[in-house]
Amino acid sequence: KKGDIVTMCTITTPEIIYAFYALNKIGAISNMVDIRYTKQAIEEYLKEVKSKMLITLDIAYPKIKDIIENTDVDQVITVSPINSTPKILKAVASVSNYVNGKTPKIPFGKTYIEWNDFVKNMTGELVEYARYEKDRPAAIVHTGGTTGPSKGVVLTDDNFNNATIQINSIVNQRGYKFLNIMPPFIAYGIVLGLNAPITLGWNTTVVPQFDPNKFDDLLLKYKPNGIMGVPTYWENVMKSKKIEKADLSFIKNILLGGDRIPPEFEIRLNNFLKKRKVNAGVSKGYSMTELSAMTTLSTEKELGSVGVPLPKTVVGIFEPGTTNELSIGEIGEICIKTPTMMKEYFNNKEETEKVKIKHADGYWIHSGDIGYMNPDGLVFVKDRIKRMFPRSGFKVFPSEIENLFLQHPAVESCAVVGIPDEVDITVPKAHIVLKQEYVGNESEIESQLYNMLENSTLPPYFKPVGIKFRDSLPLTNIGKVDFISLQDEIEEHFKLK
Repeated sequence: KKGDIVTMCTITTPEIIYAFYALNKIGAISNMVDIRYTKQAIEEYLKEVKSKMLITLDIAYPKIKDIIENTDVDQVITVSPINSTPKILKAVASVSNYVNGKTPKIPFGKTYIEWNDFVKNMTGELVEYARYEKDRPAAIVHTGGTTGPSKGVVLTDDNFNNATIQINSIVNQRGYKFLNIMPPFIAYGIVLGLNAPITLGWNTTVVPQFDPNKFDDLLLKYKPNGIMGVPTYWENVMKSKKIEKADLSFIKNILLGGDRIPPEFEIRLNNFLKKRKVNAGVSKGYSMTELSAMTTLSTEKELGSVGVPLPKTVVGIFEPGTTNELSIGEIGEICIKTPTMMKEYFNNKEETEKVKIKHADGYWIHSGDIGYMNPDGLVFVKDRIKRMFPRSGFKVFPSEIENLFLQHPAVESCAVVGIPDEVDITVPKAHIVLKQEYVGNESEIESQLYNMLENSTLPPYFKPVGIKFRDSLPLTNIGKVDFISLQDEIEEHFKLK
């Protein structure tokens, strides 16, 4: 009923799209959770919102069965990834999955019900459609944000609708062919990848489980006019032999977001596209989960910039931690006032008030990013206020990895920093100093640390690509870890390679 929160732990399948809109129509709320999370993390997300119903892929059953009794959930609806495929392909896939042990044996009955049986057999009460209410919650997406650990970001009907209006100002064409490769459990995915294209009448192809290594095949097969994604996906395309002599003139818009985009990459990708008859250059969007979708948009002529604010959006540069606005060209915290800003962090007033701050002219989101604006109104992002860095569109918080590793009895000190990577651009690497009595057991301890990660609530993209054991870490003059020196050391290492 209205106000209930239903958790969806899945990838983008047609059933999830139906469920999202059906819940919204009666005023219920979709709590979107990454299916890759550990069972401990999924349990916490279910408890946080007190969901009584969970919709999930059947392959997640081994995780769900161990935690479900610890939550308020009394009904689990399972969806098979092959539910919506043609009958003959469904039959072949079902047999193959059963033979290969990919389909778990689920005890359907009181607690568990398969999607098709739910639709066919379940009966209920006649529920009125929810009428419009200002700031009514529509979805909760979970993010690390820019201010600390993961929080539930409450997005409203107004957020979704205003984001759609903004996208419509960029592409106003029914039947526009769009390739949706983004997962539904991030704001970028559910707001821009799922809702906006469907609402605007685009011809949308949904890719439930995107494989960057097959991006070239998807482009050639579906010939989309538009794609939204992160920069790393295009690295594989530029290396693809299949695309080497391809005509990609069907592409009209490419929007990149989620990751830092080095100017050299932007130039290289634009040149690659022009050689394959793509008339439009790459566009870059800037935003954060707390803002639902994009807030600025750039073109290829605005190299190094994230562009200008979209309709209904105001971007200002403020003295960090204050409401004092700075002048054009001055460097400060990037703050945004827009109708796509979140309602709040779920059940977390204290954290909400740190990010959604009231100025004299209303509420602004304080991004935690440092940047400036030039006389033409172009926004430039310089750096993060905190040490967070993006990895393939997801935000990594080094302190959370450090806090976990410091729980190991052998670890004396730990520092996690980002290092360059050809695929993910930046990936975490841990630098660890062991207590003296454990020196010599590095291999065993490294294995134990990775096991700690696997059994923690941290998402998979937090996993460091390596652990370096050191005699000491560089320190500031007051005894704290000198992350700047550590980062300089890493950058010098990569320059010498």
